[in-house]
Amino acid sequence: MSSLLEAQQLLIAGMSADPVLCLANTVAWLDPFWEVFADEDDYGEDGDTLSLALRIVRDSFPDIYVQVIEQLRSGSSWAEVERLVGGEIEKLGIPLENLEFMPYGIPMPAYGVTLEEPEFYQSHPDVIPVVQAFGIDPTAHPYQVEVPECAHIAGQHIAASLENHPDEGYRNLSWLMQWLFACSGNSTIDFDYETICEFQPLSWEQENIDFAAAIIHEADEIIGFALSGLKFLQTHPSVLTALRDNVRRIYKAISKLPKEKRHDNPRVRCVWPSVRSGVDRTALACA
Repeated sequence: MSSLLEAQQLLIAGMSADPVLCLANTVAWLDPFWEVFADEDDYGEDGDTLSLALRIVRDSFPDIYVQVIEQLRSGSSWAEVERLVGGEIEKLGIPLENLEFMPYGIPMPAYGVTLEEPEFYQSHPDVIPVVQAFGIDPTAHPYQVEVPECAHIAGQHIAASLENHPDEGYRNLSWLMQWLFACSGNSTIDFDYETICEFQPLSWEQENIDFAAAIIHEADEIIGFALSGLKFLQTHPSVLTALRDNVRRIYKAISKLPKEKRHDNPRVRCVWPSVRSGVDRTALACA
């Protein structure tokens, strides 16, 4: 045996006999970045967002961090590591398109609607007949859609009136109104991208991660209900006709109010066709 190999064996034997060195060796193997990230308050100033993202994974997602280290040791590329992290975090309910976004906080989707923007109707042409019931005609204004001042009041009024309707179709119609007129109480549903960017993102702490995941899960459910409400309208023309009639009734009631009270909730009785019992009309009070 050469002297070099003998020295190696001697060092290995010495390290194995020393509990402190064994612990240090274990730390270095399991967490090779321990020294780089030793300072808890030092998140770097060199703009290396990928390193910052790795530190966040280490601090907030130890199980994922273990998988990252295993992949790096096996020679995986950074792109493969990025796909791993994004996929694992997405399983927790947080959409993550790119690790470079991680240092800015927990990314939140923005499903909110801006009724004045023509681009919305290009992406969702199927809602045009719905908003036309409120006097909003995207086809007539290709660059800037005009929205009546009382449209949101009417939409929110109808949403509230149908929220506890015994028929699931009408409850889903309520969710559709809540999405279109930003009154669901869920920020991901009610805010568009520009608005949500004005808020300080949540930091990657477990409590915030759970909170964000719950908001996103609820938002996904609301969108599902809203799309079901849209299909409900499409398959029940009489309900769409009733929607137009009720909006006109609400607009008329609002127009009779003094200007200083036109933002108040109008007392209107909306009328909807029954889609279950075969009765011609069913009246529902809108408080």
